[in-house]
Amino acid sequence: MGISLYTRSKRRCRIGLLPLLLPLLLLGACRSQPEWRRRAALLLREPGFPRPQPHAPRCLTDETLAAGLRAAVRSARFDAVWDYGPLYGEGCPSAQAPACQSQVGPLGAGRYPQLDLSVIVPNRAGCVPAVAKATVLYDRAHPDGVVGEHDPKTLELTNVRLRKWDEARFNGGRWQLQSAGQIARIIPSSELPFDAPYPPGSLLDPRRAVAPALDFMSPWPASVFKLMVATRLLQLLDRARTEDGQPLDLTTPIELPPSELVSACPQAPGTITLRQALETMLQWSGNCATAALVRYLHAHGEIVQSTELDAQGYPVAPPLQNRVNEALASLGLGTLQMNRTIARSGRWGNANDNYDARTASVANNHMTSWDTARLLWLFDDLPPAAQPRWEVAPGRPVERSFVSAPRKELLRSILADSYSGSGLVSNRTCVTAPNPAAIGPPPAPGILARLADKWLDGGRLRSPFADYPYPGVVDELGPDSASVYSLELSPCQRAAEVVYLNKAGLTNVAASSVGIVRGLVDAGRHFQRHYIVSFFSSLGSRFADEAAMKAVGLERDAHRLTHLGTTQAIPTLGANLDAWLALWLED
Repeated sequence: MGISLYTRSKRRCRIGLLPLLLPLLLLGACRSQPEWRRRAALLLREPGFPRPQPHAPRCLTDETLAAGLRAAVRSARFDAVWDYGPLYGEGCPSAQAPACQSQVGPLGAGRYPQLDLSVIVPNRAGCVPAVAKATVLYDRAHPDGVVGEHDPKTLELTNVRLRKWDEARFNGGRWQLQSAGQIARIIPSSELPFDAPYPPGSLLDPRRAVAPALDFMSPWPASVFKLMVATRLLQLLDRARTEDGQPLDLTTPIELPPSELVSACPQAPGTITLRQALETMLQWSGNCATAALVRYLHAHGEIVQSTELDAQGYPVAPPLQNRVNEALASLGLGTLQMNRTIARSGRWGNANDNYDARTASVANNHMTSWDTARLLWLFDDLPPAAQPRWEVAPGRPVERSFVSAPRKELLRSILADSYSGSGLVSNRTCVTAPNPAAIGPPPAPGILARLADKWLDGGRLRSPFADYPYPGVVDELGPDSASVYSLELSPCQRAAEVVYLNKAGLTNVAASSVGIVRGLVDAGRHFQRHYIVSFFSSLGSRFADEAAMKAVGLERDAHRLTHLGTTQAIPTLGANLDAWLALWLED
């Protein structure tokens, strides 16, 4: 198991730790110290975490940050995560399908998940470098991790060839259940070993086809792709018009697709304002609002769908024009791509086969942790020395004003009010005592982030549904969407130390969490840490933890009963990473 920061961090400090942790404990007694100090005390029992040296400046280097990321990943024990198998949601009839059943159980090093993690840290004033950066990548070919190397001018990765997500490669082929007898099998001729040669066209950004380099199949970004939609719309807001000349502001009505095109949308025709659509898309990941905004981009010439269609009418070729991708590529972020969205519905996936890269599917949307971290870096509010700098062409620096300061602040304020507190943070739950009615383990606490007041009624959680936060709210989550655990958040809100301006994503084979972490300043407390974290993984809802799976049995989906969504190794990673960074960034 990874370090349990819920059960162990609440213990009283022990005298035996003082020789090791004396520099951390001089500012106050154990009982009054902030939570990050208790967590850091546990971390320093683990090997590999770099420690600030007494009387030396606490300045992170790229190398120290990379070592800390690797230690944080190791401490979360991703190799111990359990897999439900390639037919998650349908199951593997073990008597008939030993090959399918062989993929059910703990991953180990041989089936280590795809992990793509980047962190950018503005150092203390006077430090060299002013900003520390690191990327680490993991898969079954590299279970101990690989540290990315960044070009000093372009900041692009130079030792990794980033490849498009391929479900068949991940599973060894395309699995299906035959209706007759429910026999699980790989579709003939779809077999694809994980280490098979990559075909032409699999590079995310051909400009980065560096050699020699290792190949890494980038996890699908899930709903984090909605940041790309928002970025282009913010640029259009700066112009106050669309490409075809239509006026645009935050009150512009956005027409919702009908429910027969997007099941998440209401049956009756309706509209919401652009601001409501942006908040719905980013704060609680509303799919109806997202489809409406994507359809809006198509309708106004921002995206021109390919005319090559399959029998169901889905595009089978890249768009003829995509100003979303062009805008991101102009910033040097060529691995951020949104391809083959559907003009009629605004959908970004083929409901018949959501992962088939040959058609309009989620397999054609791409993001990498490093380019996503750099996008957030461009949106962050930082002192001059820590602002982003790289070349997008020889001698041409990245345009930091690609979006105006007020529009950047708008995005930051929307992300600061995010309801989607999952992934590296779990601030929609507050576990202060065991719940005898709960099944399986409690949720891991994650980054010590405070949930926005927008989602509180007193100290209790208030979900976005039933005309809240605006009349006619779309994509209702419902009151039972939060957790089977306590909805009273006051104790954890009081203990929170940061805000997490974040966007999360989750599908059956993708779990992601990206954002900007900023220290809280409130009565008597001033937390100083500030960093950007970007995490993508293949650990979607198909994956869980041993305790949860054994509590409900492999015949049933543990997440339906535990409400945990995926493995708790992910919030554990967030908690451990945040505590380690606090060692370097807090006084």
